[in-house]
Amino acid sequence: MSDTSTSTPVSEDDAIDALTGLVTWLAGELVDEPEQATVSASRRGNHIAVRLALPEAYLGQVIGRGGRIARSLRTALMVAGSRHDVRVSLDIEGAEAVDPDVELDA
Repeated sequence: MSDTSTSTPVSEDDAIDALTGLVTWLAGELVDEPEQATVSASRRGNHIAVRLALPEAYLGQVIGRGGRIARSLRTALMVAGSRHDVRVSLDIEGAEAVDPDVELDA
């Protein structure tokens, strides 16, 4: 027997989770210390803005010569976003390195 019910629509959180997960995985494969990269996303209507922040030392590994790697990341996000019927932008920003051995004072 086959199920004839229609598929449930993808929620907004599913799209954000999928896109941030994709960027997290891709950035993790490009840099030496994946835990240094942080990914966040915000949604405004039909647009999701994904922000990738990583230490300045890793920017070249993620952007690539002439921006080729960054362009490829944006293309992959555009395709993934189209599966969720959203437009996606990717901002790649330098940030201070995070030392996991140092605790921050509250």
